[in-house]
This record gives sequence, C-alpha cells and structure tokens, in this order.
Amino acid sequence: MESHGLSTIDIIIAVSYVTSIISIGIYLFKKQKSTKDFFLGGRSMGWLPIGLSLMATLTSAVGYMAFPAGAIKYGIIMLWMAMAIPISFPVVVYVFMPFYHKLKVYTAYEYLERRFSVYVRALASAIFILWRITWMAAVIYVPSMILNVVTNGKIPLIPSVIVLGLIATTNSSLGGIRATMWGDVVHSFVMFTSMIVAFVIIILAVPGGLPQIWHTLAAAGKTAMTAHIPGFSSANIFGKMKFYLFTDITVVSLIITYSIQKMGNYCVDQAMVQRYLTAKSLKVSRQGFITNAFAYLFYIFIVTFIGVGLFAVASHHAFPASLKADRIFPYFIANFMPVGIGGLMIAAIYGASMSSLDSGINSSITAILNDFYSRFKLKKYNLEDEESSAKEKAQRVRIARWGTLTLGITITFFACFVGKMGDIFTYSQKLINMFTGPLFGVFTLGMFTKRVTAPAVLIAGFIGFVLGTLTAFSKFLDVSWFKVGVLWPATIAFVTTIVLGYILSFFVGQKNPEASRWTWRGVMKG
Repeated sequence: MESHGLSTIDIIIAVSYVTSIISIGIYLFKKQKSTKDFFLGGRSMGWLPIGLSLMATLTSAVGYMAFPAGAIKYGIIMLWMAMAIPISFPVVVYVFMPFYHKLKVYTAYEYLERRFSVYVRALASAIFILWRITWMAAVIYVPSMILNVVTNGKIPLIPSVIVLGLIATTNSSLGGIRATMWGDVVHSFVMFTSMIVAFVIIILAVPGGLPQIWHTLAAAGKTAMTAHIPGFSSANIFGKMKFYLFTDITVVSLIITYSIQKMGNYCVDQAMVQRYLTAKSLKVSRQGFITNAFAYLFYIFIVTFIGVGLFAVASHHAFPASLKADRIFPYFIANFMPVGIGGLMIAAIYGASMSSLDSGINSSITAILNDFYSRFKLKKYNLEDEESSAKEKAQRVRIARWGTLTLGITITFFACFVGKMGDIFTYSQKLINMFTGPLFGVFTLGMFTKRVTAPAVLIAGFIGFVLGTLTAFSKFLDVSWFKVGVLWPATIAFVTTIVLGYILSFFVGQKNPEASRWTWRGVMKG
C-alpha cells in the first residue's frame, strides 16, 4: 500500500492547535507574582486540573506511540500493566500524599536533607533533573518523528523538533504551572477523544470487524495473557527465575516493574509530587489522584487495544514490510484516517507531548532553583518567599522564567539525537528504569527505617543508579553481564539501593540522632 500522507487540512488543524496553546500562558502571564504562584499555582488548584495533569504528564507522545507499539509486538499481555494502579493507589494516597502535605515542601527532595543531609538531597534532585531532561528530549522527538512520517518527509524532522520545543518552553515560561496544568486539561480531552475515534476506525478498517480482529490476533499468538518462554516448563526453580529475569515481557515483570515504576513516579517524581502540592487541601489532592487513576486505567486499556488492532489492520492491508512497530500507528493515521480526523490525531499526539514537556520543564526548573540555587546560593532551605518584598518576588519569578527558557533550549538540542537510541518503546523503558528505582529506594530507606545513615544511602543511591543504567543500556553498550529483560532494571536498582543502603549503615556514617523524627511515622505525629 502506497503512503499518500496527511492532507493539508489535517496539518493546518494540528499546527493551529499547538500554537493556540500559547494563549493560556499569555492569559496567565501577569498572575505569576511570586515563586509560589509560578511553581505551585498559589496552592489553590482544584481536583480536575490536578487529576488530568497527573494523567497527561505521564502520557506523552512517547507513551501514545510506545504502548501501542508494545502491544503490536507482544499482544494483550500488556494489559497486566494496569495492575500497577490498584497496587500503587494506597501507597500514594495514604502514605506519600499526607506526608508531603504535612511537610509543606516545594520539592520532594527537601525532605532528604532533613532525614539525611544536604548532599543526599542534592544527589536525588540531580538524578531527577537528569531523568527529566533525557525524558523530555524523547517527548519532543516523538511527535516530530510522527509528523515527518505522516507527511512523507515534507515536514523535516529537526526543524519540527525545534519548533515544538520552543512553543512548549514559551508557554511554560509565561504562565508557570497554572498554564501547564490547564493546558493538560485541554490536552487530555483531545487525547481521549482521538483515541476513541482511532479505535473505531481501526475496527472499521478490518473486514469482519472485532471478530476478525480477534481471530487474527489469536492466530498470531497475541491473545495470550501469559508469555510463551521455550524451555520454561522443564526448568528447575533457579532456571525459571533466570528465564523470568532475562525475558523482556512476562506477567511477573509487567506487574512488579510497572508497580515500582508507578509508585516511583507518583511518590518521588517531582513532576508528579508538584501537582499534589498545588492543591487547596489534602482532600483535593486525593480527589485529583482518584481522577487520574480512572483516567490512566482507561488509557492503558485503549492504547493496548489500539496496538493489537493495528496489528490486525497491518495483517489485512499491505503495510510496508520495513515499517518498525513504533511507526505503524503514524502510518495508519496518514493513510486510513478521514480528512480532519487525522489532524485531530496529530493534535492529540502533540498535545500529549506538550503536557509532559511543560510539566517536565516546570518541575525541573523548580528542582534546580529550589534544591541548588536557593539552597546553596541564597542559603535558604526552599523558595518560600512569603516574607520577601514584592521586588524580590518579582526578581525570582524573572529568574524562573529565564531558567525555564534556558532549560527548554537545552532539552530541544538533546532531542535532535534521540532517534539514535532505538525504538520508542524500548527507549522509554530505559529512561524510566534508569532513574525510578534508586530514587524510590532512597525515599523508602529514609521514611521507613531509623538505622540508615546519610553516607550509606548516598553510596547506595549512586550504585543503584549506575546499576540501573548498565542494565537498561546493556544491549546498547554490549555489556553482556547486565543483559536482563527490558523491564527489570528499575526493580534491580530499587532492591539494590535498599539492601545495600541498609547493610552499609552498619559500617559507614553516624546514625542521625533525630532520625525517628523524620521517618514517616515521626513526621505524621509531629
């Protein structure tokens, strides 16, 4: 089947949508009178923007393309990812949310200074910033790659990367987190509408509809809810464990790893934590997370069904044999979507990316200014400026804006090189796996043990990060010792950080005499 590309009308719809988002930032520009306004929305946001912003921040175009690509490759076994939501829900809502609201922090990493030392705080914040910068580079690259595919190369990849990066950076620098979160509300509605439309068109594109789609999937082994691992049944217990560890996708790896990833995201990722901190109250934060939980569950189910549906479409139509899994969805958009609907799909993909990009830039600059500039330059614990003069508040907002622009330009530069890192599903898992495990491990040690010392957790967190990186990029780096399944590095880094941190505490550093005060129980009693 020859690709005819996206129509001019579709391109106009997509471009108009993206550029119109800047109007939110312009409208909210003059409302940013302090860093509390710019970074926390004046702690006045409601449940709807919090819930949909949480959802949109985690579902960039990377996920929009990666999860269908994963379903094309592995089938409906990917639905086990949804188990991460009910598993992580009580941990987020009843443990971490009240903890952060009690502390009244700007960033999650402030807590680590109280519990351990300023160096542990700086390390954790630096890991987060590096995580988000590399993630946001992918967030900019993916929609630009998609637009390049659906226009048959008429819109060049690199110029598209630059334009998207500048638009998202401008919006974030103008309106702060309020612009980001209300933009996320708009993006979420467009994204869900486009996914429902895409699923309907996929059904119509296969002769025989849903029954034929299921028959095609069953014939290809895509309907199994467990992984087929040759030799698994005859292996002993240690052999089975090895198979689980070295197989990319299994039920066990999906449930365990995605649960750790989601708890890491929702509990210690500043991009998520910052949304809770914008709420009027703890009750509003919880209502927002419930909204996010239902939205994310729907998202997992529909992107998985879109992915397996695309596999069936490709089986019944002459898709190019050289088409990679992460390019099948863009190809489908360009060649099967009615005029106007294709533009809506591209707008949704761009919107999903802008949500994550805006949120990532704002949360990263919050961490940079709060955990480094304020702490080491201004010698202040955080950016709280209630006692500052109007002139000082305005000056810090200007610094935040210029910092946002600088960071956005840096990320845009890195985005130009993302294509060299492999397919989008694998790349996205690498980025999550490198950073989630050690960060979540450090917080777990601090909140739930009195024994762990600052030097021990500093060493363990760094080694966990290095190990996560080696296992995530083992195939790319050709390091055979660390070649495990694509999902496992986060879990390995998490367990390594906890076990090593606790053991090292008996040999290095002195126990904090106020450790019990800064555990979860101590903070909640205070």
